[in-house]
Amino acid sequence: MPTRRSLLGLAGLTGAAGLGALAGCGSSASEVDPALGPMAGPDDSGAITFQIWDKAQEPAMLEIVAAFNQHYPNISVAVNTTANANFFEMLRIQAIGDELPDLFWINGPNFELYASEGMLQDLTGLEGFDPANYPPNLNELYSDQGVPYAVPKDFDTIGLWYNRELLHRAGVDEPTESWSWQEYRDASEIVTRALGSEQIWGNSGGIWPQAYIYPLVMQAGGEILLDDKTKSGYDSPEAIEAFSFLEGMVADGIAPDVRYTTENAPADLFNSGRAALHQSGNWEAAVFKDSPVFDQLGVAPLMHGKREANVIHGIGQAMNARSRNKPAASAFLAFLGSEEANRIQAAAGAANPAFIGTNDAYVESIPEFSLDIFIDAAETAMAYPASKNTEAWLRLEELFFPKIVMGEVESGAKELATRMNEVLADE
Repeated sequence: MPTRRSLLGLAGLTGAAGLGALAGCGSSASEVDPALGPMAGPDDSGAITFQIWDKAQEPAMLEIVAAFNQHYPNISVAVNTTANANFFEMLRIQAIGDELPDLFWINGPNFELYASEGMLQDLTGLEGFDPANYPPNLNELYSDQGVPYAVPKDFDTIGLWYNRELLHRAGVDEPTESWSWQEYRDASEIVTRALGSEQIWGNSGGIWPQAYIYPLVMQAGGEILLDDKTKSGYDSPEAIEAFSFLEGMVADGIAPDVRYTTENAPADLFNSGRAALHQSGNWEAAVFKDSPVFDQLGVAPLMHGKREANVIHGIGQAMNARSRNKPAASAFLAFLGSEEANRIQAAAGAANPAFIGTNDAYVESIPEFSLDIFIDAAETAMAYPASKNTEAWLRLEELFFPKIVMGEVESGAKELATRMNEVLADE
């Protein structure tokens, strides 16, 4: 099994530097059987820990635990919720100290790191787990060299949220299908020119990678990662075309600049009725259902460039490869991936479930929004771009995206790619 020590090289990325004393703590690898082993039976007993990061989803997870205990009454599951901002810092500390929970949530940016370091259990033989029950691009996201290391929990894709009243006031028809980039820009300009005196923008702007930058680069025909994830695609003509599209709207005063959206989050602008268009994911539904302009809101398919392109991401549910409670953990992980558990989280409105065919309850949870557009987008969406050291180049994106969108398009994109290539070369 790979050593835990290489995790230290990334610890500083989340403020967890100085953890070297923990490396090598705990039992040796030889004391833990790497095999998945047999699953616990309904009459078996055990106690496992399950670590998540979303307090809003905790009630649904507890409901799933209660349903699991109807099948396995003697297995106790302790759900531990850590704030999202601290989750992966905590997880690194636990990994280095050989104290990972039995089961835990994982995301795309961190998956390859933990899989490549041997921290995640190979789920090939997990009874009841069939990858065919989940979108192929999610299986791709949580597999390493074809081996599954996490059970997909939910997924999100990107759509075009809009405020129909603001569009109508400016004389723009609401989108009923995918707009082109030009149609999006034209609508943004018309609204900004017509309603700008009321501090209303045509679109909410921003530089969020998953919701805005990644889809645009892909729609232009580019990719974020090239050559089997060994090089950046940000210096490609396609990426520069996408950045130029955003920069042009900012330069022409059609969309707010980065300094403005730093103080006025794009989602907040849209949620308060100060932006007519907002490109973002289905996670916004939970917030927008309580919006003061709820009755004015709708959502349409994502706009398109040279090609249709969307990004799919979602939470994975992984098992600690060094867990000493694998029989009980296997039983609960299999249940987490079951149709029953997915329907529970859908009915609770907690998230859009990953299990194919269980989305109806989620879509119906807010019938005023056409949430089915996010389900349809999953069929062709591209997996969230990630590598072993995703966290490092995400920091570079945070540093360079503002410069690029504020005018340094070609030079900024090329410097970002150069710096990113250095990170990728060290993986």
